[in-house]
Amino acid sequence: MNFRSQHSSRPELIDDHPADTADAPDRTVLSAVRTWLRPACETARGGVHWRDILSGVGLRQDGIEHFDLLMRSLMHVSYRPLDMRCRCASDLGKDEAVILQTIALLQKTHSGAALRMLNEWLPAPAVSGVLKLLRWFAIDLLDAGVELDVQARRVTYMH
Repeated sequence: MNFRSQHSSRPELIDDHPADTADAPDRTVLSAVRTWLRPACETARGGVHWRDILSGVGLRQDGIEHFDLLMRSLMHVSYRPLDMRCRCASDLGKDEAVILQTIALLQKTHSGAALRMLNEWLPAPAVSGVLKLLRWFAIDLLDAGVELDVQARRVTYMH
């Protein structure tokens, strides 16, 4: 079961915007993250590769490599399995929301807020390296014309 406490979610992660707008930059990044983590989703249509998703929105090869480094780093530094959903899910996991929000904050040059989010999520020794990778990827997205909005995002917590 999935119960929500009024104190269990952070207000800056609540989202009133539709999460399934096909062309939204957030959905593009989310789709790439989910496809990287679970490339063989039975219900997702087609055999789309995460590289195709990112190159399809104009990311250059170095941006694609930065994304791969970021994801590999997150897999290794987290104390627990990442809270991510299947490619076909419509709701956001907490870690997915943090990734999207951190990228959006970095694109708006709000490094302090991005750093605080990472400090609440990752082990202290890993924060600096992950922040650098996120910053590179955020800039790569901007160079491709993909800008995420800083917004509150609704997340679903799994117990």
